[in-house]
Amino acid sequence: MTAEIREQNSNVEINHPDYAALVREHGEACISIYTAPLLGVDAEKHDLSRLTALLRSIQASFPHDGLTVEAAEGILKSHWHLLREAETIHPRTQTLAIFMNKEFFGCYHLPLPTPEHAVVGREFHIRPLLSQISTNDRFFVLALSQKHVRLYQGSYHGLIERTVEDVPENLHEDLSGRSFEHGYESHTAASPISGTKGAVFHGAHVDRKEELLHFFRSINHGIVNSLKSQQFPLIVATVDYLFPIYKAANTYPHLLEDPIVGNPDLLPLNELRAAAWQIVEDHGSKARDRAFAVYHEHINTPLSSSNLREILIAASRGLIRFLFVPPAGERWGSIVPPETVHVHAEQEPGDEELLNLAAILTIRHGGHVHVIPSGQLREGADVAAVFRFGLDSKTIVAA
Repeated sequence: MTAEIREQNSNVEINHPDYAALVREHGEACISIYTAPLLGVDAEKHDLSRLTALLRSIQASFPHDGLTVEAAEGILKSHWHLLREAETIHPRTQTLAIFMNKEFFGCYHLPLPTPEHAVVGREFHIRPLLSQISTNDRFFVLALSQKHVRLYQGSYHGLIERTVEDVPENLHEDLSGRSFEHGYESHTAASPISGTKGAVFHGAHVDRKEELLHFFRSINHGIVNSLKSQQFPLIVATVDYLFPIYKAANTYPHLLEDPIVGNPDLLPLNELRAAAWQIVEDHGSKARDRAFAVYHEHINTPLSSSNLREILIAASRGLIRFLFVPPAGERWGSIVPPETVHVHAEQEPGDEELLNLAAILTIRHGGHVHVIPSGQLREGADVAAVFRFGLDSKTIVAA
């Protein structure tokens, strides 16, 4: 599986960011490492020493009553075979991102270089991840022809075929043992030669469409059952005349309007992924543009803010609809329950990176995070948010 490798019955994520897993409340120290990819089997000792040195560089930030550097090194060594396995799948990536604590281990490969650093805190440090891989970059591709039906789960990295129960393999299987009324419909039309009107019959066409619709409804039933807890977009790859019929049968709420046009049986898997990724990127770009338009619409209203303290409290309450953060830069501080926000000019012991924390809380509560240059925000702000509901600023305590 090139998009994701998961060990069954374990809490291990490889190669594709599972943001839901990364942003959940872990209740213990979380270590995040961004570094160059591993050099190879011959340099294993060097690679391990390099990662161990990164862990020891942040030793002072480790909690006194929790995870130790030695324990973190042990976690790293126990998952070393997974790092090696992932490295062989993605040999041309530029950054290796590792997230780990006592209960979780994640290894992801990023397409662009990222400054080498390690962070330990109450949350995983996901902002460098957000800059390169959107929270919405997972998708499904339904490769649909009259002869074959295949469902793929995809990401930036690739496609992997997904098993779907109770779906006919082809049109012939779906129609076996079934019969359709061969009724005929007609309408009158003028002859282009004589100008006289006569009856035009198209019952066979109607019947064929009904067969296809039944076939696609059977497929849709299996797809909806398989993806019932998913919210990722579904892209259909099929010939142009079949897509409107499948669209009529579809009840999956995240079907995209733009199909991959052509016979998917003739498309190599890498071309299918590339075509799907282009649609996903366009879809994400449009979603970002719509979110930014909503932000501009609500500037100077109670439904938006560029005040970091207000944004953090709104995020902790689950009120943020859209959050805009810059690709770089740090803001340090903490939230002290119930809702006192500390913002510091420089990092102090026990601080969290607040832009990262705002992103974590937003995703955790179902909001959307967009990485955008700070110069595009109002009056030079480096962060902004659109709220689902107005925020009562009187309840926010600044410190």
